[in-house]
Amino acid sequence: MKKGHFKKLLASISAAVLLVCVLLVPGFAKTDAEKELEAANAQVIALEQKVADCQAAYNTAQTQSRRGSYGFFQWAGSESAMKALDDAKYKNLIAYGTAGDATSIDNMVTAVELIEKVNEKRKADGLKELVITDTMMAMAQADADAYYDLNTTPKQFTVNGAKIAENLGTFADAGKTVDNWYAEKKVADEHPDYMSYSSPNWSQVGHYFNMSSKKFTVTGAAANSRPRAGIKFCQVYFSSANGEKTYTTAEYRQRIAEYRVLLDDRKEDLDEAKAALQEAKVRQATAQRIVNAEQQAAATTTTTQA
Repeated sequence: MKKGHFKKLLASISAAVLLVCVLLVPGFAKTDAEKELEAANAQVIALEQKVADCQAAYNTAQTQSRRGSYGFFQWAGSESAMKALDDAKYKNLIAYGTAGDATSIDNMVTAVELIEKVNEKRKADGLKELVITDTMMAMAQADADAYYDLNTTPKQFTVNGAKIAENLGTFADAGKTVDNWYAEKKVADEHPDYMSYSSPNWSQVGHYFNMSSKKFTVTGAAANSRPRAGIKFCQVYFSSANGEKTYTTAEYRQRIAEYRVLLDDRKEDLDEAKAALQEAKVRQATAQRIVNAEQQAAATTTTTQA
């Protein structure tokens, strides 16, 4: 190698090393491009974490959604309702969240409709409207599913050792169900002595007795609409909420509505985070190219001067 060429090569290497050293010196004044790159890098890191968080939230929402009412109770923090489903005698007959199952969100809405119609009858008779608890809803769901397969009263639950009252029936819709139960009022009016559990004829007025009893204050309901003639309806009744939070039918409808948009909201959050990250990466790449160009220009200038 000629002596002149070696000197030029040595000068180029020295210039490059000097440039790197200068850029690494603490307190070195950064260019606007370098400041932009730092900001872009920080934004990408933050948005990568945001995407990870949104993905985890979306995955959780998907899992909850697939489990129907169990996911709803989990979202609501209703541990006693989840326990009722977990401990049901015939829990193997529950097909969580599947179309037609009592735990499907669509059928939860149908169940609330049933309670609304029962309350209309109670109100017309001068009685207080029943309020809902998550646990009573869960019990009704487990019983409706069991009723579908067993075609008999499941008798799965008690509250503090006391039996819960229960109406069961197979009808076309919630309105016809309540009308049929309420039709027993005619018999009850003609035979008031039937309106007692001790009466041998109680079964002739039992549905009306349960839905119109003054002592019952809380309820839950369910509908199993799997393919078969009619829908299997169930409504359960008890005298107290046992310390659990209660809801009117309007409040319960609102809670279901809020839960139903959960998955959509989580998906929207994830999509927005991914889009923001993509934009940040474009910004990062642009800033990096500008910094590279500046550094290359600086290195070339230093080499020329040498």
